[in-house]
Amino acid sequence: MKQLSLIFRDRRDQLFLRWQEAMKSTVTDDYREVLESPIGLRIVGGLVEETVNLSQAEPYEVAAIWKRVEQVTSEEAGRRARLGFELDDVLAGLQALRLAMWRVVIDAQVTGDLPSAGETMDEMSQVDEFFDRLVRAEVRGYLAYTMADDED
Repeated sequence: MKQLSLIFRDRRDQLFLRWQEAMKSTVTDDYREVLESPIGLRIVGGLVEETVNLSQAEPYEVAAIWKRVEQVTSEEAGRRARLGFELDDVLAGLQALRLAMWRVVIDAQVTGDLPSAGETMDEMSQVDEFFDRLVRAEVRGYLAYTMADDED
């Protein structure tokens, strides 16, 4: 995901705009408002930087990076649960970001900024694996908060 992570970093503003577009039909207005704020911009920037970190990491560094990424993602999902947002919205927001990344890749293809088709597909499969792990971390964090809340 080395080349695509750099494309995402170079096109971070475009990615944020594409994410806003993708959320319009999938995320409730209240949650979308939060994600369209500087909070959302921070989320996009953080995830893009983590893709860069993972793509440039030495093999022995990968586990520690993943542990941090999953912990932060889980904690943020718990915070959203505390604020009363539904799990559907939390997950839809993340999936909309995945869609936005695909759209940025399509835009990069039009401008000729992508590696070969095979490399691009291989790297996007890595991006998809990245998002699959984030989804699991969000679910764990959200459910951990709601289960702890049920016990109180």
